[in-house]
Amino acid sequence: MIFFVNPVVAGASKAKIESMTVKAVNRAISGVVKVGTYRELVNIQYDSLGKITSVSTNMMQMNGLSSDIANLSQNFLELFASQGISVPLGTFSGMPILTGKGPGVNLRVVPIGAVTCSFNSEFIGAGINQTLHRITLKVKSVVNLIMPLGSHHVTAEVDVLLCDNVIVGEVPEFLFTR
Repeated sequence: MIFFVNPVVAGASKAKIESMTVKAVNRAISGVVKVGTYRELVNIQYDSLGKITSVSTNMMQMNGLSSDIANLSQNFLELFASQGISVPLGTFSGMPILTGKGPGVNLRVVPIGAVTCSFNSEFIGAGINQTLHRITLKVKSVVNLIMPLGSHHVTAEVDVLLCDNVIVGEVPEFLFTR
């Protein structure tokens, strides 16, 4: 049952759920990602002179990392959600003067479905002879907030920088500008 929710209650609840999701994802990442992850996720090919000729992603490693982070994030999210969230009773009144006042009303939080992950790999110019290679992970979760009068779905997304690396190229002998 979806119902009209006081915008202040909805906003406060959404913020707490997003915070809960960020906490779960950060814990999962700290348990999975380690120093040297870039070398595991990316294959760099060199020519006979030691110059970089190509950079490609290791999809098996990326998929494994994504799966580990998603599963661990789901576990932490379920753990944190089992504690629920507390919203002060006055916030439900809709009156600004009572917002944040009164005893806490504990709301149940139930993760719906699985946490999903998707990667973004991008190359960004970082100077005349440098390229920044950045790999980010987007973690998305859908949570059902159960309130005294019904329920409300909240989608939370967290973008995490997994690694970035500056690739230095050859310095040109001449530079022409207009």
